[in-house]
Amino acid sequence: MPGKQSEEGPAEVGASEDGEEEGLGGLTVEELQQGQEAALALEDMMTLSAQTLVRAEADELYEEVRPLGQGRYGRVLLVTHRQKGTPLALKQLPKARTSLRGFLYEFCVGLSLGMHSAIVTAYGIGIESAQSYSFLTEPVLHGDLMAFIQPKVRGQTPSMPPSLTCLPGTATGNTDAVLGPPGLSYPPGLP
Repeated sequence: MPGKQSEEGPAEVGASEDGEEEGLGGLTVEELQQGQEAALALEDMMTLSAQTLVRAEADELYEEVRPLGQGRYGRVLLVTHRQKGTPLALKQLPKARTSLRGFLYEFCVGLSLGMHSAIVTAYGIGIESAQSYSFLTEPVLHGDLMAFIQPKVRGQTPSMPPSLTCLPGTATGNTDAVLGPPGLSYPPGLP
């Protein structure tokens, strides 16, 4: 059951000769416990969110203004609330490629992290329609944020990270292997 602790209790951790904990992947016992508590809290949030999903077609509640983005897993639309006119971003994930659990995970992580000032705020409204799962976030109207990221090293091949420029065959700018994200482009004037 989500949020229920194991009856076995916490995992046993052994100490090595130098006093470090073994089997924790470099984490302290306290960090491991905090991670377990966060995972349980997320499971509880997912369980509650599943019970409060609004079952409706998104176009009944919101009017589509324009697409903001689309990817392999779904799309994001700029919408306005039909009654209040409030602009929002609606992220839609098709049920054909998204499990309810996968949707709830993304929705709840967004709710949890959205309190940070550097992360888009997710609102606590999850929608289940016949064809998709959706949730609302604050709209980001300035386009693709990747266009604003500038490389730190000038003259470097955009697809070649600085740490790999010392490999044999890279000094000539060989870009046969694309190592960056597909479709990454730089603003005019950058390499």
